[in-house]
Amino acid sequence: MNGDLMRRLREITAEERELLSTGGGIRRERYSADGEFTVESDRLIGSGRLMDVSTHTRFAYFPRHRHNYVELMYVCAGSITHILGGSRTVVLREGDLLFLNQSCQHEILPAGEGDIGVNIIVRPQFFHTAFGMMEEGGSLSDFLFHCLTKEAPEPLSLRFSTAGIVPVQNLIENLIWAAVYRDEPDSRASQLTMGLLLLQLLRHCDPQPEGAAVDGTVLRALRYIEDQYATASLEAFARAENRPAAEVSRAVHRETGSTFKELLQRRRFAQAASLLQTTSLSAADVAYAVGYSNTSYFHRRFRELYGMSPREYRQTARAGAHK
Repeated sequence: MNGDLMRRLREITAEERELLSTGGGIRRERYSADGEFTVESDRLIGSGRLMDVSTHTRFAYFPRHRHNYVELMYVCAGSITHILGGSRTVVLREGDLLFLNQSCQHEILPAGEGDIGVNIIVRPQFFHTAFGMMEEGGSLSDFLFHCLTKEAPEPLSLRFSTAGIVPVQNLIENLIWAAVYRDEPDSRASQLTMGLLLLQLLRHCDPQPEGAAVDGTVLRALRYIEDQYATASLEAFARAENRPAAEVSRAVHRETGSTFKELLQRRRFAQAASLLQTTSLSAADVAYAVGYSNTSYFHRRFRELYGMSPREYRQTARAGAHK
């Protein structure tokens, strides 16, 4: 891939800087107003556009979600691990391309700095040109048909390995370049490029198996932390799993790079920061709401993570919102 484009994709985003500086987690309100966590295209795609590109957010677990658009993830470097439908793990490596329809729920394990993934975010109507270029039948045409008509409510996904296939990689790079650099006044060229990409995938690639079952304990631990952070504990979770706490923590660390307790603390303080920005709760009430009865510890740890007190954080966040 073009060196300048790769340097652009490797840049640490504002969201990633926040994750690195605070140790927090993904903030759902950035992506969705839906309680079921449906990521909304209007929050990600530029005004008037049918297709856009964003780099995958690294350094944090991305909880289970789906999209109201079609997503293509392409891995430019390293690897990124998806969990599809709650049970199937798919490790995408450099050159892999994953298609997900609007009904496909998935979650993503934390990625490192060298793991560069690109999300190609596509409104379904973008595919009209591409669909017209394809013959009926086959996995890709069926996938597009169901994305356009919504006649298949079940989750659908396709995975292709494109490493070393120059025509395919060139077309993917063209799509990414056009979106990153806003290199066209409208979407017609990108629609034609997408059609050519699909034709080249049909010619050179076969859909790959979606992967084996992931360690159920690790998945349940991540969901438990996400949903029950206020009362969660490693010991209680380990008892429910009938496994030693140290064994559970090792399994979580092996898959995510962080221990159970580190992930729990990140989730709690990310929620605390959100409550300070969006509610009028006192700092003591916020501490209690996220699971800390010791307010002195909460204040000390918050200052360590954010470089200021909860009160100062609230004032700074609100001042920034009114600029």
